[in-house]
Amino acid sequence: MARIKRFLEEPTRFIINKHINKELYMIIPTGSLSLDRLLGGGIRTGLLTDIYGPSGTGKSQLCFSLCVNSAKYLKQKEMIMFIDTVGTFRPERISEIAKQERNNEILDKIIFIRALSTYDQIKSIRKIYDVKPLLIIVDSATSLFSTEYSGASRHLVLMNHLHELSFAAINFDCAVVITNMVRNVPVVRPITDQDDNTNNKVIKTTTTKSNSYQQREFMGTSVSIYSHIKLRLEIDNSEKSIVRASLMQPTRRGQVSFRIITRGFSDQIK
Repeated sequence: MARIKRFLEEPTRFIINKHINKELYMIIPTGSLSLDRLLGGGIRTGLLTDIYGPSGTGKSQLCFSLCVNSAKYLKQKEMIMFIDTVGTFRPERISEIAKQERNNEILDKIIFIRALSTYDQIKSIRKIYDVKPLLIIVDSATSLFSTEYSGASRHLVLMNHLHELSFAAINFDCAVVITNMVRNVPVVRPITDQDDNTNNKVIKTTTTKSNSYQQREFMGTSVSIYSHIKLRLEIDNSEKSIVRASLMQPTRRGQVSFRIITRGFSDQIK
């Protein structure tokens, strides 16, 4: 965790080891300056970043923007791997964000995998060892697991999958970005009551009114184990397409807002 906090405090794009003159990690800009500042510069290689939030908060849009921005730093044989589990991949949107510059070249650098089952999703990880991509995107990480598994087995299989992704991020020095959804859970509050027989205080739990819910990341406990960075997105203003971002792990005070526009993101929200 100390290593991650140090990363967030260093705005430089590269960290160079002076003894071996080798790039230790790289930062990929998100397309929003305010979001980059929140993340300490952007999305870092060597780490697994979890981006979660409700539908319509720009999770996939952020992934498209990362594809465009990472393409600027690709070496000759480096690629981008995009694993789509929910059918959200839009090559025309990537071309739109790229502002008609090097569209074909950017799309040619993306290895697209449409995973229709958890078997496809898990099997796609094997390609990392051959491709060694700079950026890996899994959109979304939990969707297929939620339909094919239940109970403890769902968490165990997902954690094994995320362990492989985290292992790949560290060993191949690539940026791994996963997206995740949220679910509504009833608000539960403890109530202290007196036991008539023993005169001891008893703590009970009860749910509030039926319309009192809070949003939590789906399978968040399992996802958090292997996530180095966790970014939460929320809708700030749906009419103006303004999104609010909060850094949940490592915890950092403050929130930033940005707007989704035709060519990516804008920090002009007024």
